[in-house]
Amino acid sequence: MIGLSISFCIRDIASGKVDAAEVEKIIGGTAAQPHEVDDLISIYKKVYWSAFPKKAEAIFREMLAAGKISQPRLLDGRCPLPIASGPWVKSESDITWRSVGQED
Repeated sequence: MIGLSISFCIRDIASGKVDAAEVEKIIGGTAAQPHEVDDLISIYKKVYWSAFPKKAEAIFREMLAAGKISQPRLLDGRCPLPIASGPWVKSESDITWRSVGQED
């Protein structure tokens, strides 16, 4: 399973909706440099992860350290479009991509 939103997918894992062991990776639409990660976490803890901020942060940091958090915007300026039925897909072939600056 591949996640297409760091905020929503970490929330799904922290809430128990998704088993972290089943997650291959999460491809975010973010472009946070290493020195910006703490600020990103701080915002997400207040907005998306407020029900379980410490647990969600721990999950995020563990996945980041394991190389399971990807931010392609940092490399080539593209990001996934989460699908209407939710932020999870079965494989990369299911991902619709957009370039930064492209109209939705």
